Amino acid sequence: MGYRRALSFSWETRDTLAVLVIALTVSFLVGAAVLGVSLGQQTTTISDEFGTSYHVERAASPSSVAGASDSEVQLVFVRATIDGTPATIVGIPPDAPELTVRGQTIDFPRPATGTLAVVGGPPSGETVTLEADGTATTATVAGRSGHQVLRDSWYITRTETVSEFEATEVVTIERADGEPATPLLSALQFFVRGTDQLVRLLQLATLASGILVGVTTYSVIRLTVKERRPDIAVLRSTGATPRQIVGVYTLRAITLAAIGLALGYSIGVILVRAVLNAAVYAGLPTSLALALTPTVVQLLGLAAAVLLVAGVVAGLTASYPEATKPLDRLSSPGQPTAEGSRSPLKRLFETRLLGWEATVPTVATLSVFMGVVLLLSAVIGAVGPLSGVGQQTITEPDAPHPIASNVPESYASALRSQGVAVSPEILLFEVYRSTPFVARGVNYSAYESLAHTTLTAGREPTGDDEALIGASLAEATDLAVGDTLVLGGSTTPGITRIEIVGRFAGTGVQDDQLLVSLDTARHLTTTGDNGVQFIRTSGLADGGTNTSTIVVTDATVTRRDGNFGVAVEATNLGLSDASRPVSVTLGDATAEAALSVPSRRSTTTFVAFETPPEGTVSLSVADVTKSVTVDERGRVVEPLRVTIPTSIPVGSAPRVSVSRGGEPVANATVLVDGRSQTQTMDASGATRVRFNETGTSVVSVRAGSQQRNTTVTVSDDATRRPVQTLSLSPQAPTLFTSPTVTARLSNPWAQRLNATVTIRGPGTNVERAVSLAPGGSGRVSATLPQRPAGAYTVSSQVGAGEETTLTYRVRGDERLATALAGSGRYTSGGGIAQAIQLVFGNLEVLLAAVVALVSLMTVGSTTAAFTRSTYGVRKTIGVYRVTGARRTDVLRLVLFDTLKVGLVASVVAFAIATAAVTALLSLGELRVFGVALTPVFSPGVVAGMVLAGLGLAVTSACLATGYLLLQDPAALLVDRHIPTPEGEERITNE
Repeated sequence: MGYRRALSFSWETRDTLAVLVIALTVSFLVGAAVLGVSLGQQTTTISDEFGTSYHVERAASPSSVAGASDSEVQLVFVRATIDGTPATIVGIPPDAPELTVRGQTIDFPRPATGTLAVVGGPPSGETVTLEADGTATTATVAGRSGHQVLRDSWYITRTETVSEFEATEVVTIERADGEPATPLLSALQFFVRGTDQLVRLLQLATLASGILVGVTTYSVIRLTVKERRPDIAVLRSTGATPRQIVGVYTLRAITLAAIGLALGYSIGVILVRAVLNAAVYAGLPTSLALALTPTVVQLLGLAAAVLLVAGVVAGLTASYPEATKPLDRLSSPGQPTAEGSRSPLKRLFETRLLGWEATVPTVATLSVFMGVVLLLSAVIGAVGPLSGVGQQTITEPDAPHPIASNVPESYASALRSQGVAVSPEILLFEVYRSTPFVARGVNYSAYESLAHTTLTAGREPTGDDEALIGASLAEATDLAVGDTLVLGGSTTPGITRIEIVGRFAGTGVQDDQLLVSLDTARHLTTTGDNGVQFIRTSGLADGGTNTSTIVVTDATVTRRDGNFGVAVEATNLGLSDASRPVSVTLGDATAEAALSVPSRRSTTTFVAFETPPEGTVSLSVADVTKSVTVDERGRVVEPLRVTIPTSIPVGSAPRVSVSRGGEPVANATVLVDGRSQTQTMDASGATRVRFNETGTSVVSVRAGSQQRNTTVTVSDDATRRPVQTLSLSPQAPTLFTSPTVTARLSNPWAQRLNATVTIRGPGTNVERAVSLAPGGSGRVSATLPQRPAGAYTVSSQVGAGEETTLTYRVRGDERLATALAGSGRYTSGGGIAQAIQLVFGNLEVLLAAVVALVSLMTVGSTTAAFTRSTYGVRKTIGVYRVTGARRTDVLRLVLFDTLKVGLVASVVAFAIATAAVTALLSLGELRVFGVALTPVFSPGVVAGMVLAGLGLAVTSACLATGYLLLQDPAALLVDRHIPTPEGEERITNE
């Protein structure tokens, strides 16, 4: 039948509008799918290197665990005390197999039965008492090296050693058959599962868009059918069956949906790319890379199926009622008719030109719009608190993403000493019972001062195995205060056992996180000792841009390649390579030097000088100042160093040694109290001198023109002790430096000495046992913590002997602190906002693209809804126009009706969107990458959304009416006709 082809495929203006509306709806879905999957693809790419085939299962007791297979490792945990101190004991079977993770072999330690191996615990060989649940036993402590999976603070032993104790829990490491519930290495699974959550959300958006396309297509087809009632009557009268007519209009609906689908795909991709290109042009680069991945194809395939089915349903439901009506009711398109008097309530809802038929499609369109807006408000509500005014984030400048960043925690201590609020932090991407979530390594007091969280239950953590849980995360995982969970490593294989001791409330994503200690986070990541991924700051002054991060640590007069000069040692404390010009002054001469030092490295730069005259001259470079003695040949004369005990038993002969510049001095002479008899040092720079009389003596050591005098006391009750000297490296530390103090010990006596050396300093108290053979030497070192600028004293004491003290000064400069912070990727905005930008691309760009897509979709769909209403009254509008009404008069009537329809539609749409989002949130479908997308329902948001819906309705009605007002009024009074193919007789109803 020719009319079938004509009705199915002929093209009119309203069909262009229908296709455009469907295309805009599809473009939103396509753009959202491409953006969302690209985001998930990027995060998964970041974590691709962190895959593992092992997972961790936790059981309450050994009896609930089946026998271990050859590929499993069962770890038995026991909470006990060791000499009264709480400790975690881990029993490992002696036949525990090796694990291969990321190409690395992990072998578990196998200490002897009855031995507890620990890192940095009691001295090896010491016997301790192990007690748990009233049962006690003894064990021998042994040292062990750090392990990739096991924490350093855990005492490792064989399973049989703790078999008599009741196990706290058993953790099994086994190969995963599918996706692990708690992976041994979690980062990849976190992003994979987070992407799955995002895809599920996009699938829900596909269904919502399908409904919207169905409503839109129904409106357009219904309009076409309603206009062609007389044509349908003619067709029915000439033999066409209702089935044939329904088939024609259903085919037409499918055709419109298919064309709109193809066009919408192109618009969606082009618009997203345009937004990204505009962002780059505006200086907002994004790392999102758009690609037609299999996941995108799958989503779009589902969308195409849903949209085509929606077109079929729309065609059927729109055409069937008209195709099956009696012929006497198909006379003409209906127009509004005057009715009798109405009640005041009815007059309130009475429209003067448009009908209420636009309400349902407008509600459908605005429901989708408001649902998207609510989700965007949830995203803004989650990320917004991270962009606190006055806060900054410091990360490693060349790190591709935050989990690869490594910033010294010492920066936080140094900045804090300058009065800056700081929080060093590490991100962990974890999975618990198949639920992805973010854990964060923090110092809680520092974190709370910036995040302003509130402890709502329990207490603050005090140990490395304690944690706080956010209220939203607790609800999602059913974890509560007092619960214990075992986590796998984030970016490195590992296991940790965490007890939740408190719950906190925060804003945004803070509520969806687990807060653990920095040491726990380091164990589960690759940050290493004393490193963090980023530092949050508040109150950091700007002004360090002119200060270099290079610090001169020492300067030495020396010769290099036969040339006389000064070797300048410098360290770059910053996170970026740097250069610094310095002036080097030696005596009366000054030379300029350009220091170039890589990030967190030290270099030595040689500066040539003319040889100064014999004598002592001053040397000055930056903050380093010293005096240097030069001989007649231009050689630096080092001072003599004499090693001799200051307290000597009468009748003993201690060893006296002399060195210069670290080298022994042979043939030096020793005089006691200026006696004429002398003793000469041997080739090792040492000799023995006997003291037979009590009292005080002066021992003089001469080597060439140099002499060094030492006063000693000889007595009957003197104790033989090692001779010690104390040194500090670097000699002039900065507030970013953790200096090392070293006590060098030598035994001048002819017998072995055993002693305890105690080093005391700011924040340090270290005791070490030493044993020195006759004439032997040794050393004891301790690392001092960073300190604010000022003078400090460190001391060393051997047994009950006299203390040896050393005073050092810490150099401090607030400009240096600011410069160091600026040497990293230093951006305004607090929290992990910078980290989110780096991981997920530029968030503003992502939101801008989604807003652009949903706005176009909404305007197009609501325009279609009001087009149906305005076309239904086009004859009335034509009558108004030919009888003298101006365009503005007609538009005023339309606006009057639209305000009523739009207000009702906006309120109903908001209620529907709120109910849908709340239901999805309660079902857990609105958690993406571990973050609950909780909408904001403030009065301002509610009022703004209703007004936005009303504004969209008014805009759409103006667009729909404007098209009719631009036409000739007479054309609006002509009925439509059935188009026929060229060459066929035209059937009209005129």
